[in-house]
Amino acid sequence: MNNIETIKLDNGLTIYLYSDKRRHSTLFQHVTLFGGKTKDFLLDGKEYHIQDGVAHILEHYIVEENARGNFLKLLGEKQMATNASTYYNMTKYYFEAIEDVEFGIETMIRGIYAPVFNEERLEKIKKPILQEIKGRMDNKFYHSNQMTLNNCLENIKVRSIGGTLEEVSNTTLEDVMTCYKAFYQPSNQFIVIAGSFDKDKVLKLIENIYNELDIKSCDMKLIQVNEKDEVIKERDILEFPTGEDYTEVTYKVNLSKFTVKERLKLDFYLHYFFDMCFGMTSPLYKSLVEDKIITTTLSCSDFMIDGFVLISIGSYSNNSKELEKRIKDTCLKLNTFNEEIFEIDKKDTILKIVLRSENLVDTVMPFVSNIVEFNYPYPDTVSDIEEFSYEDFVETIKSLDLSHSTVTIIQNKKNA
Repeated sequence: MNNIETIKLDNGLTIYLYSDKRRHSTLFQHVTLFGGKTKDFLLDGKEYHIQDGVAHILEHYIVEENARGNFLKLLGEKQMATNASTYYNMTKYYFEAIEDVEFGIETMIRGIYAPVFNEERLEKIKKPILQEIKGRMDNKFYHSNQMTLNNCLENIKVRSIGGTLEEVSNTTLEDVMTCYKAFYQPSNQFIVIAGSFDKDKVLKLIENIYNELDIKSCDMKLIQVNEKDEVIKERDILEFPTGEDYTEVTYKVNLSKFTVKERLKLDFYLHYFFDMCFGMTSPLYKSLVEDKIITTTLSCSDFMIDGFVLISIGSYSNNSKELEKRIKDTCLKLNTFNEEIFEIDKKDTILKIVLRSENLVDTVMPFVSNIVEFNYPYPDTVSDIEEFSYEDFVETIKSLDLSHSTVTIIQNKKNA
C-alpha cells in the first residue's frame, strides 16, 4: 500500500485513495476522530465534559436513526460486508463490495449526515446498548480493567468505550447532538478507499455529495489535560468469582519525550519485549512454571492514551505475591534481552506486512491506525522494519520509566 493518493477537499475532508486493479472488491471506510476517550472539548467557545459511552451511542444512532434508513441494512441487502465500530479514538463506518460501490458510498455518506434527533429515537437506541453492557457484568476482566484505569489515571477520565449502565441511561439528547455537531464535520473526518474502483468517478461522486450537503462548520478544540506520572493507588483487590486468583502488574509510562515515529516504533518494540521477557521461551516463564507459580501463559498488553502507555503483565497464580515479585524483578533488571529472539520477531513482522497485501482489510486497518493513533498518514513498510536494530530496541526499552506501577488482583470474596 505504498501508492496512496491523498486529496483534501475545500471543506477539510481528507480522502486517501489506494487503487489496486488486481482486486475484485473495494473497501470503503469513513472515519470520524471521535471515540471513547474523547471527553473534554470546547465547542464555539463553550466548555464541555462528557461521560463515557456517548460516542458509542452516537454510532448506533447515526446508523439506525437517520432520514435515509438503516444504511448498514441497505448495504447488506446489496450483499456488501458492512458494519460500524467505536474505538477509544475513532468511530468507523465501512463496507467492502464487489459491485454497486458508488451506491454504497452515496448511501453511507448521506446516512452519516442525516440523523433525525428526538427523545423517542434516543431511548430506542439505548435499549440494546444497555443489554450489551449488562452482558459484560459477568466478565471479571471488564471490572478489573476499570479498577486498573481508576488506579492509574487521574485526569484522563476515560474508563470504557461503551460506558456504564448509569452513564448510558443518563445520556441526554443534548449530549448526543452536541457531540455530533462538534465532531461530525468534514475537517475532523477522513475517508479511505482501497481496491478496484474507478478513481475519477468515485472522487467526483464524493465531491458532488459534499457540495450538496448542508454541513455547518463549527469551532471545536480538544481540551488537553495534565496527567501526572505517578499512579493513584499501587495495589487493589477485586473480589469477584474466579477459579484461581489473577494478578496483573500495570506500568504507567510517560511518552512525552517520544516523537511520533518513536511511538510508532515503540508499538512494535513492546511486542518484541513481551515475547522476549514474558513469552513461553523466556527465563521468567520457565521459572514460574517450574516452581508451579503459574499453570497458564503470561498475558501481556499495552494501551497508549494521551501521551502515556500502560504496560500490563499478568496471569492466574496460586501465589500472587511471588508472581508480582518476579514480574517486577524482570522489569527492574531488564537483563533478559535476546538478540536471536529479536531477529525472529523482526522477521515475523516483515512477513506479516508482506502478507497484509493479500487482504484489503488487513492492508487498510494498520494504515488507519497509524493516522488515528500516531498522526502518521503512511503505511508500515518492510523497509521501515528492516531499519530496526537490536541495539536500538534495547536502548528504547531501557529508556522507559518503569518506576510507576499498580497491581490488580482478582480473587474470590472472602468468607463467600
